[in-house]
Amino acid sequence: MTAFRPAVDAGDRPLAGMAWMVAGVGLLTLMDGTGKVLVTGGLPLVQVVWARYAFNLLALLALLRLRRRALVPSRRLALQLARGLAMVAATAAMILSLRLLPMAETYAVGFVSPVLVALLAGPLLGERVDARRWAAALGGFAGVLLVLRPGSGIFGVAALAPLAMAVFFALYQLATRVLGRSDPPETTMFHSAWVGTAVTTPLLAPVWHVPTPAEWALMALMGGLGLASHLAMIRAFALAPASRLSPLVYSQMIWAVAFGWLVFGDLPDPWTVVGAVVVAGSGLLLLGDPGGAGRARPRRRPGA
Repeated sequence: MTAFRPAVDAGDRPLAGMAWMVAGVGLLTLMDGTGKVLVTGGLPLVQVVWARYAFNLLALLALLRLRRRALVPSRRLALQLARGLAMVAATAAMILSLRLLPMAETYAVGFVSPVLVALLAGPLLGERVDARRWAAALGGFAGVLLVLRPGSGIFGVAALAPLAMAVFFALYQLATRVLGRSDPPETTMFHSAWVGTAVTTPLLAPVWHVPTPAEWALMALMGGLGLASHLAMIRAFALAPASRLSPLVYSQMIWAVAFGWLVFGDLPDPWTVVGAVVVAGSGLLLLGDPGGAGRARPRRRPGA
């Protein structure tokens, strides 16, 4: 799941942009599914998170070298570091959730992240939180309750993982929104990759499991899929307006159900489907927000 948007003007090829967006979301889901295969197969959580970033970093550096492009230094290094840490935390929570829950349940709860972004944008970015956003928040909360169903076997410690993922991912998206005004996409992707690698590498020694050749291949695949998904979505936002692309993020549920069924034999129950629809509908309610979604509140000058 991602909200990576380059600071470029939308093009006039919406169908092509939508196709790239669906492809990017699908690649991202395949990356998460690969992580689930590894972690449920016995690979330590930390090692899977490390592989996601280390191989992503290698793939990105190889791509930059192939294109003979140099990285532009970040203008907001501290925010890049904070964003990278939030992304690592979100990734760890995501993979933990995928180990404990089916993919459909994990994504259904994770879809509340755009609603959290809408609420947190008020206190953190100075954007107005109006009635529409509060309605979306209540709807998203209701959808999450339908998925987790207090009193069911899903509700409990396992439910905290996707909720934590949604919170950290919301913080990551807010940082991405700010950085999109100053740093190019390659710079932001590079900082995400190296921060994730640097944070997880010292944690490997106590838990390292010598991977089999197949596990090495899947670990490398995770890094490649992560890079490919981001590039596809960058291309999508260069070709089509965000208003047309944002709803396609919820196609991730279709990819997740298909992967979970084909690989793990998991199918969501009716309550999960209904909850996912409610959460997705709450997120879609935020589209075309007339109340200034992205419009900052005017701040008083000192002494005014």
